Amino acid sequence: MDLPAILRDERLPAVVVDLDAFDRNVAHAAGIVAPSGLSLRLATKSVRVPALIRRALDAGDPYRGLMCFSAEEAHFLADQGFDDLLVAYPTLQRSDLDALRELHEAGKVVWLVVDSADGLRALDAAMAGCEEPFRVVLDVDMSLRLAGLHLGVRRSPLRSADDVLELFRSGRDLAHVRLCGLLGYEAQVAGLPDRNPFKRLLNPAVRWIRGLSVRQVARRRAELGARLRDEGFDLELFNGGGTGSLNLTSREGDILTEVTAGSGLLCSHLFDYYSNVRFEPACFFVLQAVRSSDPGFVTCLGGGYVASGEPGWDKVPVPHAPSGLQLVGAEGCGEVQTPLRVPASAQLSLGQPVAFRHAKAGELAERFAEYLLVRDDRIIDRVPTYRGLGQTFF
Repeated sequence: MDLPAILRDERLPAVVVDLDAFDRNVAHAAGIVAPSGLSLRLATKSVRVPALIRRALDAGDPYRGLMCFSAEEAHFLADQGFDDLLVAYPTLQRSDLDALRELHEAGKVVWLVVDSADGLRALDAAMAGCEEPFRVVLDVDMSLRLAGLHLGVRRSPLRSADDVLELFRSGRDLAHVRLCGLLGYEAQVAGLPDRNPFKRLLNPAVRWIRGLSVRQVARRRAELGARLRDEGFDLELFNGGGTGSLNLTSREGDILTEVTAGSGLLCSHLFDYYSNVRFEPACFFVLQAVRSSDPGFVTCLGGGYVASGEPGWDKVPVPHAPSGLQLVGAEGCGEVQTPLRVPASAQLSLGQPVAFRHAKAGELAERFAEYLLVRDDRIIDRVPTYRGLGQTFF
């Protein structure tokens, strides 16, 4: 992209989405999943731009439905015309449950993920008086536990088929909810890059953990499905995976009903560091070079968009264009300034735009009101983010 030409009259910082790259990523993810016969549910928190969410779903099969990260977000997206909304994080807050009830009574297909008896009872009470029971999905812990170590994220307390069956059985006594799905997300596979240039010494151990987890998780999900069927429970939805495990989780077409992905469509830089999936960078934030403190250095205005999770250099944005630029270790990306080392081969003058890639795809949208959609070196549309539409959920 010719950023100086594209952004000549634009205010910086700005976010640019390469629509051709985005569309290729949408097609690539679909191509991975389609042979399995599974559906591909789009993770909205990895996009947070309704126009781009709609663009992906409009690609058709195997895209079907959204994975939302809050009840309020699901309600907002329903108002935007979306349906089949899986709220993937439990809530017991009354306002959230009221929002879900409103969607349910309006005829929307909406599911809530639950992982405790308390959460299940709270949801049942909130749905009292509804004509149809509300759909419930149980979240099952898919982390790897070895020699007292917990390898994965700390989410659900449901770790065995017996745990899950106990909660399913208790649901039979509740009049206003219907347990009909499972979510089993293998974070130590989908969210753990095995070619991380910032953690080279750990990469061999990560590959071993991922390989072991893929086999173990597949066995556990198969056991869960079989045990529930044997007791007469019908699983309308069984969800697994993420962008970082898309090709691996899609092998379980006889167990799962769907897989989830989202980050790959925009391809933040963490998704360059997987050996098993490859997507194309499609989203960039652009800063203005405003200072040159010394020969071989420039300083950009803004840039402190550090990703959530374990602190580390892999959560910091990386310079993308012009090529060869490097962050300065003593400062990194700052709220008001980001200094860069400039190689002798690079031509970078003050006032010139500098493109960066965020570590995580969706979090960048919390910083900007709109994204600029670019094709053929020109802006063809401006689309609002959640924040640009006045929505902030966390």
